Amino acid sequence: MNNKKLGNDFEAQLCEILFEEGFWCHNLAQNQAGQPADVIAVKNGKAYLIDCKVCSTSRFALSRMEDNQDLSMEHWKDCGNDDGWFAILLRNNAIHMIPHFAVREMAKRRSSIGEQEICDKTLSLVEWLKLT
Repeated sequence: MNNKKLGNDFEAQLCEILFEEGFWCHNLAQNQAGQPADVIAVKNGKAYLIDCKVCSTSRFALSRMEDNQDLSMEHWKDCGNDDGWFAILLRNNAIHMIPHFAVREMAKRRSSIGEQEICDKTLSLVEWLKLT
């Protein structure tokens, strides 16, 4: 399966999970200019901007946060919203949520983060859902 198909499948999967948890979700359509995120999810009057990433190896390259995503998530926050999020699908099918500011800070000091560190230092989707 190619990377684009894996990514599209994960975006759809995340929307389905969030919908089942009471969110209104919209999977943003791909466009030629590229969108800054993949999903907008809303629950209890609070909106979440989420970009989905599939980690197909034991490490997640922090450079996968693209400039347009960084700038858009920063503007999202400047508009009075909470942080944007990155949903990372690991090889074991676990989903972890990392706030934009954390990816930005990690990217200043290193090029990637390992699966174990993702598990240890980020929120699992279940933990994230409890906070929403």
